[in-house]
Amino acid sequence: MPAPATYLVTGGAGFIGSHLADALLGQGHTVLVLDDLSTGARANLAAAWSDPRLRFVRGSVLDERLADELTACCDTVVHLAPVTGAIGAAALRHGKRLLIAAADGRGEAASGATVVRHGDTVGPRQSPGHATLLTRLVRRVVAGDPLVVHGDGTRVCRFLDVADAVDALLALLDRPGAAGADFDIAGSEEITVMALAERTLARGGGTSAVRHYPYVVDRVPHEAYAKTVRPFDTAPLCELTGWRPARSLDDILDAAIARARAEAPVVPPGFREPAASPAGQHLG
Repeated sequence: MPAPATYLVTGGAGFIGSHLADALLGQGHTVLVLDDLSTGARANLAAAWSDPRLRFVRGSVLDERLADELTACCDTVVHLAPVTGAIGAAALRHGKRLLIAAADGRGEAASGATVVRHGDTVGPRQSPGHATLLTRLVRRVVAGDPLVVHGDGTRVCRFLDVADAVDALLALLDRPGAAGADFDIAGSEEITVMALAERTLARGGGTSAVRHYPYVVDRVPHEAYAKTVRPFDTAPLCELTGWRPARSLDDILDAAIARARAEAPVVPPGFREPAASPAGQHLG
């Protein structure tokens, strides 16, 4: 296990960031979390809140003074916040190790940072507003709602458990040789959207119908959009660190189904939905 150090984790109250903070604290490190709570939540750090080695700072990565102050007193910066901000420049100015999560890591690593690109990641603490396709399908199966598949369902996707994502980050942080390179972090199994919908139904025991809708992103048809998405290549990560996802797609689905069922509202026995009111009549 690496020697105790101080990590600054921006976006550390978010989905992946809070899990990483837990893991770093578990290894004996000190963690400074910088988060403006625009997408994260203090509740995500509930398990770590009483740990004296956790320091939470509510603030923006766009605040240059704050970025400089926090970066100066840490050993390593893990920049998971959704905006670039001033953290990267501050880390390089102070000569700190820097890992950045980016939408597309190509060309970013020339600065000396380790740049990672995450595939669709699933797990506890994921906010509804940032749910993956898998999570949305699972919720619909549990609720008995129709499953929505855009286009012909042939788009290929990969899903990763958040615990495996954190293991990959820890492995890269433990490898000085990762500096100046970019890496993809993604699940091992490729699956089409239609096959994922069918597997979700099978594992969830659902009877929902599958409905197809046109796939349009910013008015661009699915075929054109699909060509702009760079496929994930986890080989460099695996070769450098030996990392492999420990959880299969079925494991991820089963865990997501269990969470969705636990979160589903309890319907009292014998409950029936009220009949729809006649048009134009208001009840209240």
